[in-house]
Amino acid sequence: VLSIKDLSKENAELQKKNLELESEITKLKEIERENQLLREGLKISEKTQFILEMASVTGKDIQGLQEWILINKGSKDGIEKDMAVISKEFALVGKIFEVMPDFSKVMLINNRKSVVAALIEAERSQGLVGKEEKGKLFMDFIPRNEKLEIEERVITSGMDKIYPKGILIGKIESIDLSQNQLFQKVIIAPAVDFSKLEEVFIVK
Repeated sequence: VLSIKDLSKENAELQKKNLELESEITKLKEIERENQLLREGLKISEKTQFILEMASVTGKDIQGLQEWILINKGSKDGIEKDMAVISKEFALVGKIFEVMPDFSKVMLINNRKSVVAALIEAERSQGLVGKEEKGKLFMDFIPRNEKLEIEERVITSGMDKIYPKGILIGKIESIDLSQNQLFQKVIIAPAVDFSKLEEVFIVK
């Protein structure tokens, strides 16, 4: 009987140690993932000479529209309003629009209030990127005579003095050449999956 009790106690202790080890492995994996993201951020800095601050996403738009995110960096970290925010893939996420000591809110580029000065990389056609009523990103004010192609890259132009030039916004998904429009209306597929954002970089 004593032997069975000892074995049961030993088994419980082993299970506890196993859980502790699994927890430690999970922590180490997350640390390694964060280190990898920091290394990627350093590569971006080297290429662009940007000063970047990495931040974790701690909250999202409670209405489910994914129009803003909350990050764990604020005024204590030197974060200021209107700083651009990018993903680890060097794609545009949005800009800081509200700053608290320890946290900041980021207005995503798919927010209805967001406007980004942009250009089509190949053609150098300039326009403004915003969100239409149907919820899609679009680029407006492109002359009808400019020939555009599906899948062409759309980047920031820097003309709005908020977003640095050359950051990827997305690719052309479709082109509307309706006769009753003065300009072409270009629908853009964003380069960022906003629903899966966990970490971002603030351009300081």
